Amino acid sequence: MPYYFSIISLALLLLCSSAAHAYIGPIIIIGAIGSMFGWVAAVVLAAALVASYPFYVLYRRKNKRKQSKEELL
Repeated sequence: MPYYFSIISLALLLLCSSAAHAYIGPIIIIGAIGSMFGWVAAVVLAAALVASYPFYVLYRRKNKRKQSKEELL
């Protein structure tokens, strides 16, 4: 079988193909929604951590001062 025959048959197959009418089941949709929820949750959590960091620093400073005053007594 010559090499050019396989190239011609592949080209004909690609040119004559039509749209596929496939059924997408609910499992695929549930997985896509779950994946999107995971991405949104990760972004919200990252934003919350970045926004709460200044409060964490203030909390640590406050407790550090309180500890140092207790050590003096």
